[in-house]
Amino acid sequence: MVDLSQLEPVKSAQDITDQIDLARARAYLKETNWHTFALVEEGTPIPEDVKAARIDARATIARLARPAI
Repeated sequence: MVDLSQLEPVKSAQDITDQIDLARARAYLKETNWHTFALVEEGTPIPEDVKAARIDARATIARLARPAI
């Protein structure tokens, strides 16, 4: 007998791409968090390219992340 509750939906190429993009966006924010701490603790400015990339990463996460249930 097949346990249907164990079946997973087939992922499309877009689903896989979205998962990769989401993981990369989260990783980028994690890797660059130290810039934010340096700004708060020491007043060290965040480089403009890092600011822009962090904004893009947050937008990607907002677009692709599924809401927690």
